[in-house]
Amino acid sequence: MVPDQSVSTSSESHPAYLPEVDGLRGIAILLVLWYHAPFLFRQLPEFSAEQTPWSMLGLIGRMSLGGWMGVDLFFVISGFLITSILIRVREGVGSVFVFWGRRALRIFPVAALYLFVLLALVKFNDPLNLLPRFDAWPWYAFYLGNIHIALFGWQPLAVMILWSLALEEQFYLLWPLIVRVSNCHQVLRWSIGCMMMAPLVRALVLFVADYPATYVFTFCRLDALAAGAIVAVLYRSRNWQQHMMACKRLAVPALAVIMLTLLVPFSPSIPQTRSWLFSVFGYSWLAVGFAILLMASLGAQGPAKVLLRSRILTFLGRRCYGLYLWHVVAGGLTSVVLQQWQIGFYAHIVLWSAILLSMACLCWFWFEAPILRLKRLLPYTERRPAAVEVSSTGLIGVYR
Repeated sequence: MVPDQSVSTSSESHPAYLPEVDGLRGIAILLVLWYHAPFLFRQLPEFSAEQTPWSMLGLIGRMSLGGWMGVDLFFVISGFLITSILIRVREGVGSVFVFWGRRALRIFPVAALYLFVLLALVKFNDPLNLLPRFDAWPWYAFYLGNIHIALFGWQPLAVMILWSLALEEQFYLLWPLIVRVSNCHQVLRWSIGCMMMAPLVRALVLFVADYPATYVFTFCRLDALAAGAIVAVLYRSRNWQQHMMACKRLAVPALAVIMLTLLVPFSPSIPQTRSWLFSVFGYSWLAVGFAILLMASLGAQGPAKVLLRSRILTFLGRRCYGLYLWHVVAGGLTSVVLQQWQIGFYAHIVLWSAILLSMACLCWFWFEAPILRLKRLLPYTERRPAAVEVSSTGLIGVYR
């Protein structure tokens, strides 16, 4: 979910760090938190079967049912950054094994810490009531959580959020091998093929297994990652500025499609809000929309640039992994702290935000950042070109 940006580009015209991407990740994590907030606190006394959080909160509450699409935005960004890195790896900056090593340092330690905390809470009789009767730990420890959900249905939210990490890790395992043996045109064709395949797989899975398999199964969600990969190829092309300008012209229609999806809303968690049309094609139109906005943001100017580079969004974008992992635990802590008082939903949101930011920042400074510094042991280094000896009779030898 949080790919390294350090080698995402290949020339001086493409900066190594893209603050706009962090801004988009900040928006993505806000969408996810907005989506999950009513689920976390729907047991409050002020809510009931007739007065749900979504109905009580009006349009804002109803639109929150579409906030899950923040994960799709994460997928598009990951596809873009990871494919950019892999193209450079193929062109001579490090190796696939270095890529896998750096991914492992970024993803595995924090996820392992999170699972350890959940397991410790269960050993202490689950005081936050996060994992009632849960016993499928190996699936999530070995990044198969999305397969487990596809086979056995939704799980407690504290572990269910790990499905997206599992899907991305499966993508990281296979995609580098494809990019390694492909040129940019072939990567583009592979990506377009994945985008075309995904709705066909969803249609089949919807017929055979229904939800939630169509939402979490790896091959059902490749279109978002592939859309990001297409942006990576276009961004590295000679005509990347023309592609960017075309996406700027399409940005308003793309944003309109995304907003329409929020307003309906389509939600994979509520049966009455998911039509077969969206189940098959909806993720694809979101993938295209987010890819257009991503490409347009790389050349953003004016208010859009100010927004995406704002300190708040870039801060949230850099901490998005911790915010994503810890937000359910923070919700449980909030409920426990405030259960003695008759305090409403909005007070819970304020305390939840404070606890979550504190947890994410502590995790970053005391755990994530020190581990990420170990990446210096796995640098992406340029390979020196072969030196050539030339005599009066022509080319006589090549050495390194």
